Amino acid sequence: MKVLLATDGSKSAFAAARFFESLPVESPVELVLLTAIGDPLSGSPESTQHWYPEVVRQERQHAEEHHRQIIDLMQTRCNRVESVLRPGHPVRVILDMAKQIDCDLILMGAHGHSTIGRLLLGSVSDRVATHATCSVLVVRLDGKDEFQRKDPFRITAGYDNSKPSREALDELLKLQWDKATHLDLVSVAPAFDYLMGNGLSPAAIANEEAMFRQMKSGGAEKRTALTGTLPKTKTEVLQKQHAGAALVEAADQSQASMIVVGDVGHSLLDDILLGSTTKYVLRHAACSVWISRYHRRPNLGTPRGSREAGVAVIDNGETVREGIPTKP
Repeated sequence: MKVLLATDGSKSAFAAARFFESLPVESPVELVLLTAIGDPLSGSPESTQHWYPEVVRQERQHAEEHHRQIIDLMQTRCNRVESVLRPGHPVRVILDMAKQIDCDLILMGAHGHSTIGRLLLGSVSDRVATHATCSVLVVRLDGKDEFQRKDPFRITAGYDNSKPSREALDELLKLQWDKATHLDLVSVAPAFDYLMGNGLSPAAIANEEAMFRQMKSGGAEKRTALTGTLPKTKTEVLQKQHAGAALVEAADQSQASMIVVGDVGHSLLDDILLGSTTKYVLRHAACSVWISRYHRRPNLGTPRGSREAGVAVIDNGETVREGIPTKP
């Protein structure tokens, strides 16, 4: 699995690295550390000031030290770590690098820990999660900068038997989770608002009941299929008007460390705008959120070549990249 950890050198970013390092999984990881830094040649008003090059130098120095700390933390988990410093706007830098290396997952920390902070994600996290074409894991640590591992690890996954939800689970299971991991498959069946005059006809009531039975049957079948891989899997079917709110509430009640949702586009703008359920979960969840776009990846299962270890590369005189092998 190839992971792009986008970091700005903050406590939130380092906590995201610790969260990922602590996941009870066995799958090998190739990690690329990426920090967007200032560009002395950007042509911005600030770049013309005499003090700006020194600020960029200090920023680069801080980023390099931050990368070394993460490398020390992640070296036992990763087969290989690559450090990249690239000038430019963080959102553009992250999305461009994700496409360039064809990563499976963008890993980021979320800024803002209050209720309002959750509703208004840091602009970088929010825009990357919205515009990325690969899966994104936004790490939120329940109002704390310091990471504290919870055992056993608990996951709440939205499941409606659709292709995105099925393949979100497939993507998750490729990480080879420890069998002690708890997985809650939460299906949300539609509930009509009778007080507003919806669903009053016998046909609507019958349809609501049929959807509930279908969700329950699909969840039970998936649980049976997962028994050998994750024996501590359970299913739950909720009747709610808003699927996103139901998933967030279920995760809160189970004290989940992570919610997994398959992103579903509802229009021709599905590559630009998050689906309403996904966006709600990302904005309102108190825990980390994994947005799976595994179903959109072309040529799934095609083996990928690995880069030569220990290679230092300068791209166009701007990007500094250093490949660091972490395992013999």
